[in-house]
Amino acid sequence: MKMKRLVMIASIAAMTLLLSNLTQGTVNRKDFSESFPPVVCPATPSAQTSAVSLPSTQTGFRILGKSSNIFKPARTLRLQQGSSPTILDTRNMTSPVWQIKRGVWAGATICSAPSISQWFVGGNADVSSKGKLFLINSGLSEAIVDVGVWSEAGIRSSRVITLKANSSIVQTLASLDPGSKSLTIHVSPRSGRVNTFMIDERGRGLRALGGDIVNATTAPSNVVVIPAIPQIARSGKVLGHKLRLLAPGDLPAQISVELISPEGSFVPFGFDERTIQAGIVTELDLKPKLSPGTFALRISSDIPIVASVYSSTFSQGKSDFVWSTATDPMGAYSLAVNGLAPLLSFTGDNIAISLTVRFTNKKEKTYKIEGDAIATFRVPDNARTVVFNKVSGETHGGALIATQSGYGFFPLIPGSQLTRVLLPSPNIRVLNP
Repeated sequence: MKMKRLVMIASIAAMTLLLSNLTQGTVNRKDFSESFPPVVCPATPSAQTSAVSLPSTQTGFRILGKSSNIFKPARTLRLQQGSSPTILDTRNMTSPVWQIKRGVWAGATICSAPSISQWFVGGNADVSSKGKLFLINSGLSEAIVDVGVWSEAGIRSSRVITLKANSSIVQTLASLDPGSKSLTIHVSPRSGRVNTFMIDERGRGLRALGGDIVNATTAPSNVVVIPAIPQIARSGKVLGHKLRLLAPGDLPAQISVELISPEGSFVPFGFDERTIQAGIVTELDLKPKLSPGTFALRISSDIPIVASVYSSTFSQGKSDFVWSTATDPMGAYSLAVNGLAPLLSFTGDNIAISLTVRFTNKKEKTYKIEGDAIATFRVPDNARTVVFNKVSGETHGGALIATQSGYGFFPLIPGSQLTRVLLPSPNIRVLNP
């Protein structure tokens, strides 16, 4: 009996071993780590001040260039920026930066995660230019960056710039293409964790002509939407705008521009099926007969283009200018607004937005915004954060801010996107092939 039992056990073991050899396979186990990459805020140049709106007093921050990479709690909702770039751990929140040169100009942007490509449609390099391009490498290895420059004279030779790990450098716009009146710049890192910011400041002798932060715009596209352009009047006279365009490829572009306003949508005279030369930065005067307020542009092209709008502004007794840039469609995300009261402007075919404003007194209120083509919402003064719960498809948004120092714009897009990284899984064959 024992002998039969042993024979049976041996037979079962042999069959199991045989079947396992015949049906060999691998078990794939994939584990992912999800996180929001830290974001980088631009440095504050000399004679300027800036502040970053934070979602929480516990938001982690560190200063670029320091030996320590540890994030410390900010312990404030309004972080004063220093002369070095700041790195924030805002997670799923977006933090805007408000930067001013007191009594001269103001501008806005958002702290953002490193990017593999950034387009800047704005600035000049003539005798009035005091503009700068800030290149930041927040990584722990050297970065190599290609900087492409276009102007009204065409494309220039690309520049290659090297940045040390955990460092930043400043390039004046005048050094990139001396004498040019209209610039478009493309920054594309080959390596490193690179962020780029642009300031367009202008002056003639001792006379200040204003300034602004030029936000990075969307990549070249056949449809470009600029959602928030201020229409401002001074002494009863409406101030003008300039539409700057570039077709960076080898072929000219045929464009049509649709102006979208609360007074209706139409194609301005001379902006239908207009041809833009390839590789040439083109500026077109735009003087719509509209009441003061906000309007948007939707530009259609047969080949990919980039575009932005330069607007003369006047607010609280101060002349300035602002660059309104194109944005990608919005989605659900959260925005810190402490210390700011921006005017949010949205454009889309059927605007339907649900947002929640959280106030500094810890109360909150939900608003619904609807519109056929354009809609606006003024954020209350005591707001701390704005949470976009639901946003209708193909809706674009931008924010406008007016203060005694000047006017600013920033895009309503998240500063950091959730990323997924594949984690290595243990495999015995690594040790025993």
